[in-house]
Amino acid sequence: MLTCRNFYDHVSGYYEKMIDYEKNLQLRIDAYKNIFPINGKVADIGCGTGLDSVALARNGHTVTAFDISPNMISELKKKAIKENLQIKAYVNSFKTISQKYNYSFDYVVSVGNTIAHLRQSELKKSFLRMHNLLKPGGKLFLHILNYEKIIMGSKRINNIAYRDGLTIIRFYDFLKSYLNFNILSFCDETPKEYSLVTTKHFPHSINTIKNCAKYGRFRKINFYSTFGLDKFNQNESKDIFILLKK
Repeated sequence: MLTCRNFYDHVSGYYEKMIDYEKNLQLRIDAYKNIFPINGKVADIGCGTGLDSVALARNGHTVTAFDISPNMISELKKKAIKENLQIKAYVNSFKTISQKYNYSFDYVVSVGNTIAHLRQSELKKSFLRMHNLLKPGGKLFLHILNYEKIIMGSKRINNIAYRDGLTIIRFYDFLKSYLNFNILSFCDETPKEYSLVTTKHFPHSINTIKNCAKYGRFRKINFYSTFGLDKFNQNESKDIFILLKK
């Protein structure tokens, strides 16, 4: 079992091979134009290799990115240089982001299931931290998998990707109070030489998120099923997208 930091340091080199990067980038570019129609300062927490940061920067926002993994931040910095994007990037978790950023951002985003890495007690404090980062009237946009649907359906396999001769399988082990999140990867030519890494996910429910948002002093919260802000359906939606206002 790896810590969140070590887990993402390990997978940073092939992280983007788990998705169709260009397709997901364009999806975000289009979606964020609707979610944040006025350009502003954005904090991207749990930025990974920078998919959302790049989309937001291309849309004209001023982006400051944070991630607990030094390797992920390194990948983002390389990407920003390559694309000539002005993205500031720092190695920080929710709880270590400097107080100097309080009331600095028009928007905060934390997508890609980032908040599933937090225990409920940590999630409450993180909502309060994100509230403090925002200017008055600022918006917070979050994403987490719909774990109630996943657990009810006992769906262990989250995704299988085949890219550049590499197979990457993301799957769960269901335990009492949390899930083991596993990534199995191997070259198709040498499948016996595989890598398996594991970390914890905490399956926060809608009610838990509502309670944490209330603790964080957010005054408005809406739930959606997609980046396009389609209506959320508890029994059908794979994802939960959350838009909150300070």
